[in-house]
Amino acid sequence: MFQPKPLALSTTNMEPGTLQVPSFSIGVYIKKKKTGKKKGVKKIVPKYNISYYCNSPQNTFTIYSGPRWRIPNCIHLSDSVKYKFSMLETIFSFREIKTRIAENIRNARLRFDSVPGQEFKISQKITSSFTSFYAKQENEWNTVRAIYFRLFKLRQILLPLILTWQIKRCLRNCKNTEDPVTLEVPKKPIVVIDFKNRISFVYEALTLQKAIENRLLLSDYMFPEPSVPVNLLTNEPFTYGQLVSVANQCKKYGYSSWIIDSFKELNANLELFLIYNKQKLKVEAIKSYFKKSSFYLREIAIDYFNSEADYSELPDEQISRFIRAYDTTPDMPIIQKWIGITREYYIAKELNDPILISRISEKTDEFINVVYKVFLHPS
Repeated sequence: MFQPKPLALSTTNMEPGTLQVPSFSIGVYIKKKKTGKKKGVKKIVPKYNISYYCNSPQNTFTIYSGPRWRIPNCIHLSDSVKYKFSMLETIFSFREIKTRIAENIRNARLRFDSVPGQEFKISQKITSSFTSFYAKQENEWNTVRAIYFRLFKLRQILLPLILTWQIKRCLRNCKNTEDPVTLEVPKKPIVVIDFKNRISFVYEALTLQKAIENRLLLSDYMFPEPSVPVNLLTNEPFTYGQLVSVANQCKKYGYSSWIIDSFKELNANLELFLIYNKQKLKVEAIKSYFKKSSFYLREIAIDYFNSEADYSELPDEQISRFIRAYDTTPDMPIIQKWIGITREYYIAKELNDPILISRISEKTDEFINVVYKVFLHPS
């Protein structure tokens, strides 16, 4: 069979001495594929975290390091009763202990549920052994309950004695003998006991009451920003017990304060105190702001005067003379009267009482007429 020779010329097939032709070949052109980077196949990510469902969350175990009950050394008990006692040694409520003991007695009994259509009969020997076991368990739990009852009874008797001893110890270790504000021995002393540091402090009743009220009536401009009352010597916040003690001692001397009483009734919670007494605190903040000097009150007093003068169509000459008098002689009775009217206006505006607002309007009209007459001629 005829087979065509490949049309190819090569220097290797030529005889020596012949023309050398560069090698080439005639063949089929094959288009090479582009060798690019393979597109990454997206992995199917599960919608839910499988590891969360497969692996159980790790439970952190913390060792209890608080107080524990102990069996008195004079009582000799079996190991079983001691073990039952240790199961409840971290509980400090006798009601809860009784509940736990009742549950343990109930859980100690075995239950034999009958099969439908059949009756499960127990022999007399097994029944007697179970009965003796139940009686033993119940007797041991009753012994544990009796021990805890005596311990709680002893605790109830000793606690007042321990508390009295601690109070006397704190009173002996008094931090000061003079009031830090008056620098005198208090005539109406109020004792503040610090059980944590085993010391006590003595203050004048009126001094401490004003200090607590000033902390609760703190304000910025005319906005209330109450703060927690603190001890004057240690600058530490009063505890609820100390606050109750101070309030009761102040009442014995005849000093009462709605601010301290309200703060005490709300369990010394500053946020609730601000919410429940928002309007009262705002009025107190306005009164406190207007106790400042006339220099600080100039802007707010002059602004209110200009608005009322424009409304009453007061001449510009009287307005400028009043402002000049405010800047030069702020102690004038007419200037101080206007500052008082401005204070009453802001209080009436906060209370939103129509009767107070109408009274302030009448006072303002009368004052504008007086200003017109007083400053009619230049001084």
